Amino acid sequence: MFPLLLLVHIAGSIAAPAPKCALDNIDIKGGEYREVKGEDFMRVVYKCPEGLYAHPSNSRDCLYNGKWSNDKVKAECRAVECPRPVMFDNGVYYPRQKKYFIGDVLHFECWGGFEMFGPGNRTCQANGKWSGEVTKCDDKEGDCPNPGVPIGSTKVGTSYKIEGTVKYECQSGLRMFGSKERTCMENKRWSGAEPSCRFPFTFDTPTEVAEIFSSSLSETIEASDPDKLDKQSDRKIQVKKDGLMNIFIIIDSSKSVGPDNFKTAKEASIVFIEKMASFDFIPRYAVISYASYAKPIVRLSDDDSTDADAVIERIRKFSYREHDDKMGTNTRGALIEVHGMLSLQNTNEPQKFLETRNVILLMTDGKHNMGGDPVVEMKKIRELLDIRKNNNREDFLDVYVFGLGEDISENEINDIASKKDPEKHVFKMESVDHMKEAFDEMLDEAEVLQMCGLSKDPSKGEEGVQEVYPWIAKITITRPGSEEKCKGSIVSRFFILTAAHCFHLDDSPQAVNVRVGDKALKVKNLHRHSKYNPAGKQDKKVEKSFDYDLALIELENKIEYSRKVRPICLPCTSATTWALKKRGQAVTCNDHKNTVLDSELVKAMFVAEETQNKFERMNVTIKRGDKRNACLEDTKKIEKFKDIPDITDAITENFLCTGGVQPYVDPQTCKGDSGGPLIVQYKQRYVQVGVISWGTINTCIGPKRKPEPVPALSRDFHTDLFHMLDWLEGNEHLAQELQFLK
Repeated sequence: MFPLLLLVHIAGSIAAPAPKCALDNIDIKGGEYREVKGEDFMRVVYKCPEGLYAHPSNSRDCLYNGKWSNDKVKAECRAVECPRPVMFDNGVYYPRQKKYFIGDVLHFECWGGFEMFGPGNRTCQANGKWSGEVTKCDDKEGDCPNPGVPIGSTKVGTSYKIEGTVKYECQSGLRMFGSKERTCMENKRWSGAEPSCRFPFTFDTPTEVAEIFSSSLSETIEASDPDKLDKQSDRKIQVKKDGLMNIFIIIDSSKSVGPDNFKTAKEASIVFIEKMASFDFIPRYAVISYASYAKPIVRLSDDDSTDADAVIERIRKFSYREHDDKMGTNTRGALIEVHGMLSLQNTNEPQKFLETRNVILLMTDGKHNMGGDPVVEMKKIRELLDIRKNNNREDFLDVYVFGLGEDISENEINDIASKKDPEKHVFKMESVDHMKEAFDEMLDEAEVLQMCGLSKDPSKGEEGVQEVYPWIAKITITRPGSEEKCKGSIVSRFFILTAAHCFHLDDSPQAVNVRVGDKALKVKNLHRHSKYNPAGKQDKKVEKSFDYDLALIELENKIEYSRKVRPICLPCTSATTWALKKRGQAVTCNDHKNTVLDSELVKAMFVAEETQNKFERMNVTIKRGDKRNACLEDTKKIEKFKDIPDITDAITENFLCTGGVQPYVDPQTCKGDSGGPLIVQYKQRYVQVGVISWGTINTCIGPKRKPEPVPALSRDFHTDLFHMLDWLEGNEHLAQELQFLK
């Protein structure tokens, strides 16, 4: 799969005691500044309002002669501008201006006989980049399409036949990212990556980076919906969920980083690992910290290198102070460690090594200052992976480079990064905080549609309720003179899981309306549990039995998964095995149960809808063992249950119990919650363990919970799915979709 090298390089000044500089005349016209101090450095960082940038740079360092860097130039905030077009093939653009500022729009037109590809209009944005992709005019006469001329560049070469070459150069004052030279290959695609030309003050936003990076990375793990016909992968090789992957995380600990930035870099690394854990594969990790020398925290060959939690814990424990010599920035030294670990893996498992995807993610705010050129070591890594020109192994290595701040060497980070069409592998970001923000946003779970138990995190911003709870189905049963509302959960493309008591025996499929997201779905059939019999225990003084309160709604047409609609995880299925990070033929249903129901008190949740179309998470605690026995004892104290000789006739082993006020106050389930899922969260995945069935005391007013204290004896009971697996697996069509464990 891929060694993912997260190289957080935040290098800078070197020294003993921190120098001191006066703060007189250090202010910036039109903006503000803040002081940043470390053990051996002093810096001011400028901030300008949106649409402006700090000139001549966004920071000044205190030098050892007591003077500020760039002290001859007064700092001021200037208007952000976008690059000016230099040339445009086979068409015209207007207006022609010396400078283009935020909000200015460029219009493009193609000459007769040429077709336009890309936008006809592009707008100058607040970060100094033009909106949209490069506009191209093509007559389709070449073997390869017209590669275009990025704004701010010139192009030499007009042959688009096989082996034809084009070369690019940025106009004065702009920096190039991407490939300076591209060749039309036999597969009729251009080699390398599309170039772009930028001003030094231009940065990629966290949202841009998250979207572009996660989209590219998702290609390597085959995480997109296999049923989507409109997405054609450009990758030759894709990592399957049971494939091989190495992830190298390399964190800079040099002196200029400082403890705060180092902590943020560690947090970003942890966020990345947690995001990767959302996908259905288990990578092997290595973690390296480096300054003048590299220091492995986790080696690729360690026994726990596949345990994401163990890796995260070791990252958390690693201290910024553990490097005695923080004076240098030895990027090549870190890559030498990567090369060494890969060499060992090649020696031990040569066949698997050739099948393993390798991705290097490098983040730096400066450039190397010791140890030699890191590009040289990157070439050695490519040689070790047997990546040569036109040998079809280029997809076994992805090198992403994140430049942080203005002090980076654009040439260095561009030379290290992969060059693949149509992807982007080099980014320029403003700070390590923006890097972490991008990692928070990246690998958007909305793209991994077929994976169960994923949702958008509501703490990351304003999301629609359906994105946060994408597995919830709303069910309405229409009868003469009445309606009944229940909830359900999406468990596959053709089935909704809910409670049997929501339906009467004479309810027809046509009387049932199911909505998921904003779509109404037609019902093909209703399947109630064969043992559900409400009147079956009246001889035992149980007026209405809810035992085996489970039903499946079979749909007429397949559910189309989207960011608002996707399945919950069900216990003892193949998909949930991956969600719980269990692997191997020996995995059993008990392994699932021991993972999600791991104690006498298990934190769980259900989803309430007290206000129409406004879902809300309700946190409850599942009581098991002796704590469950207390549920039974409290139920016996309630008037309408006191005459039942054996309370276990009403509350069988098929029920999970929540409610009450110990150890926490649990909100009650209300009318309309019936049939909804009782859910346990495991890391970033959600596993349904029960179906809301019935309660002992109802103090709700319709679907709304009263503000008064919950009665101490109040209990809610949920059909335990671990006890219902035989019936679920007995549905042939569902079993084919979900692949239940043997």
